[in-house]
Amino acid sequence: MDGKGSLMSWLLPALGNALTLGLMGIALKYALKTITWQQAVLLVPIAYAVIALVLIFGFGTRFPVGVGGAWAALTAVFAAAALVLVFVALDRGQASIVVPVTSIYPIVTLVGSAVFLAEGVTVPKVLGTLLVVAGATLVTR
Repeated sequence: MDGKGSLMSWLLPALGNALTLGLMGIALKYALKTITWQQAVLLVPIAYAVIALVLIFGFGTRFPVGVGGAWAALTAVFAAAALVLVFVALDRGQASIVVPVTSIYPIVTLVGSAVFLAEGVTVPKVLGTLLVVAGATLVTR
């Protein structure tokens, strides 16, 4: 996969990600009124298991092996850690502040994709990243 799909091939899933992450912050704040963040984390593998079963039995997806499988496993560790950390942050802070602050990760992606994936760093990419950081900074005030 070279990441050069048409706009619509990636835009709708990306917007769906933004929508579900935004809704997650709201739903979790409601949950944290009566349960701990640790209890919320315990429910996440159930959702992942359901999705995994659909992929395996509904689409015939097989577990990855080799180098790609190792990178996928590392990705899963990063995703799980990120989710736990956002649960902790939402337990301690306001959703309207925590969620935008967690959205500054494009800085890491911009630098990392340039260093490790040889993707170009362009003025629009840098400006867009700076706008994200500026927005996160504004909502914390």
